Amino acid sequence: MTTPTINPLSRSAPETAARHSAITRAGFCASIFMMLGAAGLAGCTLPGAGVDVGGDLKLLYAPFSLSNPPQFWQVRQTATPPAPLSWEDKDGHIALAARPGLGSFEIGRRTNVIVLASPFLSFDWQFNSSAQVGDVELVLGFRRQASGSWRENDLGAGKPTFDQEVRIAVGQYSVHYGEWHREYFDLATLYRRYWPDAAPDEVRLVWIGLVSGEDHHAAENSVTHLTHILLSR
Repeated sequence: MTTPTINPLSRSAPETAARHSAITRAGFCASIFMMLGAAGLAGCTLPGAGVDVGGDLKLLYAPFSLSNPPQFWQVRQTATPPAPLSWEDKDGHIALAARPGLGSFEIGRRTNVIVLASPFLSFDWQFNSSAQVGDVELVLGFRRQASGSWRENDLGAGKPTFDQEVRIAVGQYSVHYGEWHREYFDLATLYRRYWPDAAPDEVRLVWIGLVSGEDHHAAENSVTHLTHILLSR
């Protein structure tokens, strides 16, 4: 298995064509979070476990326990406080605050998505003035299966094995610090780089994760905020 890394400056046109700033207001959970702080986490749960009838899978739309994550999620981070991952209310967003300068981390979710059924991935991110491209990487795990049907419950717990792992450095080199930005990726175009002859229903996205940069030393006070990871069609 190879692990290509995508540099933001070398992304193809389909992967960056729709990049733009986006500031939205979070809903009920954001209000609860602001009023109650961490105590409000108990009342704000994730959307449904799988892809909905519209072909969407929403991640990081609501906070959950990082020490006891819900089904299909896995969280690993340096145990010595302060931890590198936490939830914060950032400009009305409930966002995951990643501080890789404090320690390594990995957070991700098992998925079971036929790439051509939900081929578009988007997410919102924001840098503070010390954050840099590569502090945090988005990890996508693909698996090719020629036959058989999969269900989410068939995948078990923990991180699955991949046929192909793709790492994407979060961020852009020219950026307005303290503002939200949105990234879009066409997964159908991405997977065809590795399986150009695969049938449309053979390639599945089985993992979406965020990790501290593998070959990058982040500043201790750097913060990358991430929210609203969305698979859609």
